[in-house]
Amino acid sequence: MDKVLMYHAIGSKTAEETGASLYCVSRDNFRRQMEYLVHGPQSTDHGQILITFDDGLLDNYTVAYPILKELGLKAYFFILVSRVGTKGYINWDQARELKNAGMIIGSHGMTHRILTTLNDEELNNELRLSKKMLEENLNSSVKYLSMPRGFYNEKVIDKAKQCGYEAVFTSDIKDSDGFKFGRIAIMGNWDLEHFIYKLNNGYSLGERIKEFIKDSSKKILGARRYDEIRTRMLSRG
Repeated sequence: MDKVLMYHAIGSKTAEETGASLYCVSRDNFRRQMEYLVHGPQSTDHGQILITFDDGLLDNYTVAYPILKELGLKAYFFILVSRVGTKGYINWDQARELKNAGMIIGSHGMTHRILTTLNDEELNNELRLSKKMLEENLNSSVKYLSMPRGFYNEKVIDKAKQCGYEAVFTSDIKDSDGFKFGRIAIMGNWDLEHFIYKLNNGYSLGERIKEFIKDSSKKILGARRYDEIRTRMLSRG
């Protein structure tokens, strides 16, 4: 697996969480990006490319899915189980339609809490119960997990394996060990040229430095404190 793309909202900026709008890709930009994947030179130059969506937002079904279907593309949809059928999120009928159309449905946990801050019972609820509910409602096995908020540690990885997941998807592009797969987070302000650059080159030196600083900050501050500071900074502007 050479490259995995991570999308969130498509065409809508209604996401509740601070900073989510940074990842909202317009309908037109998403179409251009998907058309490039189908018609551009990447089909031979870039190897396998996976398309993934986090959160189970309604616009993934109403906006992204028709474009994917029109272009003959498949994608992974990671669903927040507790939000299925609530305002702004897909319902079970829509999730089943995606599955029946050949899309892959995976878990994004139950509540979007940071997994590394949870006790054993809470972690089991996020990973095992979300998988069970998806499988019961979709009448299909669920093999894949996307890490909520991008935080994980060895305990989380071990629990994911115990719960029967065959692979997990993270927001750390460096992950690629056969079980963990990192992704390129697609930002809302990217034009097609920048999207193509990312496919060709990954993160620039400056971006890799920022990622290193972010990873170091997470380790020093801890997941909860880091998230609090990040939320406060994004809220200001």
